[in-house]
Amino acid sequence: MEVLVPSLRQKGRRMKAHIATLAFVLLLAQTANAKVFDIIAHRGASGYLPEHTLEATTLAFALGPDFIEQDVVISRDDVAIVLHDIHLDTVTDVKTRFPDRAREDGRYYVRDFTLQELKTLSVHERHDMNDKPVYKDRYRGTKGQFSIATFEEHLELITELNRQFGKDIGVYPEIKSPSWHRKEGVDASKIVIDTLTDFSLATEDANSYVQCFDFDELKRLRDSLHYKGKLVLLIGENSWNESSTDYDWVRTEMGIKEVAEYVNGVGPWLGQLLDKRALESGRIKAARWISYVHDNALVIHPFTYRKDDLPPGMDSDTLLLTLKNIVQADGVFTDHVPPVATWRRQSQ
Repeated sequence: MEVLVPSLRQKGRRMKAHIATLAFVLLLAQTANAKVFDIIAHRGASGYLPEHTLEATTLAFALGPDFIEQDVVISRDDVAIVLHDIHLDTVTDVKTRFPDRAREDGRYYVRDFTLQELKTLSVHERHDMNDKPVYKDRYRGTKGQFSIATFEEHLELITELNRQFGKDIGVYPEIKSPSWHRKEGVDASKIVIDTLTDFSLATEDANSYVQCFDFDELKRLRDSLHYKGKLVLLIGENSWNESSTDYDWVRTEMGIKEVAEYVNGVGPWLGQLLDKRALESGRIKAARWISYVHDNALVIHPFTYRKDDLPPGMDSDTLLLTLKNIVQADGVFTDHVPPVATWRRQSQ
């Protein structure tokens, strides 16, 4: 599907002047794509509380997504920890608590701390390397005590809330930097898989996905660790240095065909979804590689919808309509569940 947006090339103007027209056309196409649109709570309710804390997970559960995401890294004593990065400095007070524990690059690594030490840290809203909030209008509290939690604690919390409320909200863990962890002497993937198995979340029909930026690692999960659950390849840019995976190759017909032999879906970032040449000439069209994904019957879960960081020229509804009707995505990772849930409810 393609949508025309006139006069997009006019200097100094963005797509905002055409949002109403675009949204109207997309709404007309709504009935053509009536499949379920998954809502994945990105790092829990990270738009409202410090990311990946148990409090953020509890709030995310209450907001009613289809899945809650956990990024998993490994401590010095080989415990799976839920944290977005292998570093601690941007989301905790580690520099104050352990000022002498940085490595030569000046960063503080989860792998250098035991679980007991990690539990002494206070988690705060994400800051940049200059200690400035990445999203200035998010959680501003300074008195609350938010802590690092283990992967096991997160799974237990979600499992128990599902049991008590009669829900079936799924989990969506990401294995972070598996090759880096192996160099550190630990198999992060095996720990993640073993933990999922303990909670009966590692089978083909379990309400879970395991995601990773490293295609070789996902192949290893299938071939060596014999994992039967659902897998998703996250697709970044080669410049991000997330792994040795060539993401340019992944987004080719041959690449997607090989990827589909191992995984159930892909998780591209928003900037990869639309045809850039078409945009320059005022058209909204899915990038060609998206058709290869559909041809191979793979799930598409793009990242990340943030109501306080929307793509230039798009309002919330237009972005979501574009994802559903132009890209034909199967859902989206989001820091903000409520606006996506409201949109989904109103668009059905």
